[in-house]
Amino acid sequence: MEQEKKPAGMPCPPCKSAPFSRAVKPAAQENAVQEAAAPLGAPCQYGGSAVGRTEKTPGFTGVDAAFACGFLAVGWLFWELQLWSGWRWFGNAGTGTALFTALFAGAVLAYVYLAKLRPPRESWFWLAVLLCLGLGYALPYGGGLLGAVHYGALLFTAEYWTLSATGRLLKSGKTSNWLPLDVLNALFVLPWGNFMRLPAAFVFGLKGLGRRVRAARSEPGERSRGKRLLGVLGGVALALLCLCFVLPLLMAADDGFASLLSGFVGRLAAWFSGWRDSWTEFVVKVFFALPTALYLYGLVYGAVRGRRACVYDKKEVCAVQRGLRFAPRSTVLTALFVLCAVYLLFISMQAKYLFGAFWGALPEGFSYSEYARQGFFELCRVAAINIVILLAANVMSRAQAAENCLLRVCNTALSALTLLLLATAAAKMALYIAAYGLTVKRVLASVFLVWMACVFVCVILRQFRTVALVRVALFLGAVLFALLCVLPVGDGISTYNAARVQAGTLDPDVMEQEMRPLV
Repeated sequence: MEQEKKPAGMPCPPCKSAPFSRAVKPAAQENAVQEAAAPLGAPCQYGGSAVGRTEKTPGFTGVDAAFACGFLAVGWLFWELQLWSGWRWFGNAGTGTALFTALFAGAVLAYVYLAKLRPPRESWFWLAVLLCLGLGYALPYGGGLLGAVHYGALLFTAEYWTLSATGRLLKSGKTSNWLPLDVLNALFVLPWGNFMRLPAAFVFGLKGLGRRVRAARSEPGERSRGKRLLGVLGGVALALLCLCFVLPLLMAADDGFASLLSGFVGRLAAWFSGWRDSWTEFVVKVFFALPTALYLYGLVYGAVRGRRACVYDKKEVCAVQRGLRFAPRSTVLTALFVLCAVYLLFISMQAKYLFGAFWGALPEGFSYSEYARQGFFELCRVAAINIVILLAANVMSRAQAAENCLLRVCNTALSALTLLLLATAAAKMALYIAAYGLTVKRVLASVFLVWMACVFVCVILRQFRTVALVRVALFLGAVLFALLCVLPVGDGISTYNAARVQAGTLDPDVMEQEMRPLV
């Protein structure tokens, strides 16, 4: 990263933005030369434009105008496939969501390739996750396991993948520790910052079409054909005006002609009545579809053309990160050391209670359900708090882990103790499942334990080698979540419990009674 000059003329240290970092390689001169040589509006190392806020506002091309029309249909189909007609068109209502997911992915990829961009390799991973989450709704059990969480993850993944497919993720176009800024870009900055670009692109397309029409009409042959067409239309209008006076007289002169025209007029009146009713429904649908189209097109256009994609200045973000390093080394180390000591004391005093699950021993006065529930949630909360503590300690410490051996030791010790607590929680859950069988919530809790354990293992590894902690944690979480949405978890639970009941290792009455608890 670039080295900024302090008022005294001394260069500030290189920005090491990633927490738990072992080593960071500064490349100030190389980045400065690359960004100085980058053309106006070209994507820079940290996404968006190489010149940040001074970039020119991107204009429109014929591709932008064509996709503006296309995204009007996309906004309509967002509601049509999932809400308005899903129950009538498909046997499974979730099929509409699956079809829209495939439609949106195809539209974005077509826009990206026609704009002569090439999706980064990472974007194909997020596309696979998006398709798993969306197409999973077409399965008979799709969307039933995680409910609103599944659908919310689908919407978020669609927006995040759009930024990834266009290379607009802020740090080198990849998932990084600048994830919160990428999320703000995907959910708010790009779609709302480009909210009115769809009508602007549509007007641009109409102007271009008008210029082509005028150019065609300026040719001699085209001008004469246009005049003949206008003459025919004028004759039709004049004939309709004359018929308004003639037809009543003809109907009065002959009953057969009158009955023929009255049937035609009746059908025409019925058509107008039905059209009036459908017009009300049409207006309501447009009320929902139009803002959706504006939002989605704003997101995709901003990502493809780079408009509003670099509102965060790289130097300012790094300066904020450096400003967070205010805690003295002694303060951070003392806090982590005391915390580790308290955990060791707690584990030593509660060893029999905590680790009884490893050999199947219950504390006195506890049932299996009480023992598992009481210990499980507390240990999971401790693990979640510890990851926040580690993050805060490494972000706020003046001496980063790359230059502070004692900080790396404390990070390793706290992570190892947390892994021990997570292993205890997993043993409690295994003991509970062995006694009462599986439920959906027990499966979800077990998957969460696996994910947390992998995160802390990565924290330990990061103390000795370079590990992209945020990327690994997010990728692993996305894969586990997608598997939960795609695999028939409910059927697997039923099969497992039935097999154990048949084998005589599970009491069906006790299992049914224990379906009520939280896990």
